[in-house]
Amino acid sequence: MSARAAVGGLVAAAALLVALLPPAAAQEPGTTTTVPVAEDQGIVPQPNSGVPPAEPGDRGGALQLGLLGLLVLVIVAAVLLLVRQSRRARAPDGAGPARR
Repeated sequence: MSARAAVGGLVAAAALLVALLPPAAAQEPGTTTTVPVAEDQGIVPQPNSGVPPAEPGDRGGALQLGLLGLLVLVIVAAVLLLVRQSRRARAPDGAGPARR
């Protein structure tokens, strides 16, 4: 049995197992927070009228900024890898990677 067939069998078994599991129980309703809205403020808040982030997951918090940095890093790495591969593919035969 080849490795590809073994991996395919494992994926099919995992998909069947997930399909046969009962659905998860509903979550208990949590507490909600309401943000006070001034009378003169419309749906779109004015610039600099909000509150600073109190938790890392709030708007503009550390988690959002970290996620932005991670996304930028992944995109830059993908572009650099693409450029490297295209240069190797266009290089003369002796300078590129080993070909089969």
